[in-house]
Amino acid sequence: MRPRLVEALNAAFGTPVFQWIVPGAAIMFAAAMLVSLWVFVRRCGAAGLSRYHAVGAGLWAMAGGLIGTRAFYLLQHWQATLADPGQVFDVKGGVASWGAYLGGFIGFVAYGWLRQLPLLPYADAIAPCLGLGVAIARWGCFFNGDDFGTLSGLPWAVRFPHGSIPFVAQVQRRLLSPMVDLSLPVHPVQIYLSLTGLVLFIATSTFWKRFSQRTGATFCVYWVGYCVSRFLWEFLRGDQTQRLASLTVPQIMALVLVGPAVAGLWWSFRPVCSQCAIP
Repeated sequence: MRPRLVEALNAAFGTPVFQWIVPGAAIMFAAAMLVSLWVFVRRCGAAGLSRYHAVGAGLWAMAGGLIGTRAFYLLQHWQATLADPGQVFDVKGGVASWGAYLGGFIGFVAYGWLRQLPLLPYADAIAPCLGLGVAIARWGCFFNGDDFGTLSGLPWAVRFPHGSIPFVAQVQRRLLSPMVDLSLPVHPVQIYLSLTGLVLFIATSTFWKRFSQRTGATFCVYWVGYCVSRFLWEFLRGDQTQRLASLTVPQIMALVLVGPAVAGLWWSFRPVCSQCAIP
């Protein structure tokens, strides 16, 4: 999608400058992490938390996310990994968003454990920033053409250029001729997910400001919202071929995590009685 967008903008304005202005997927992913880290550090400072430790926890989470996103993909495609172990070291290989979340969580917790930090207040501060990261990063998926949607006749459906990931997938499924210029129109699931991330960012930011005294609540609210929305949007994904009981891997992960998130939300709002202790 990015080459087509660059070509259209260059032609419209009569200049080749958009080749350097329109970001690629890697730039969008990097921007998502850096912007999220910046907002997280500022919010920690405003909440009276250590900005120094916010930077440390954020960097550890980013490192864990980068490792996890690749590791999860390799595990998800374990047969191909065993057939060609060398792809473990392929830095341009496939990635999986749930691996980034799990790896980021491990890195975040590891930093807090080593520094003996009260993690829940930091987790509440970072939760809305995760939605902001999704809102930015999913545009990288759109420019790259991955995570595309199912066929659609809606006015906002998009068609990807010849040779793109959706185009190749549709040719392999014998849905169109390899000689045409564009893919069949599909749901822009990447944009749906981006807008959902923005909504989660705004909603959980508002929740955090109102219920910041309920430690852990904002973190759990974010994951309840993300798991539910991700589970539903997956029904419009056209690139998911790995399924278990008709569910995609992201849907299974959403089901696994939504329960603990709901339980954690209930726990954070449980009645606290200072006079309930037995003398």
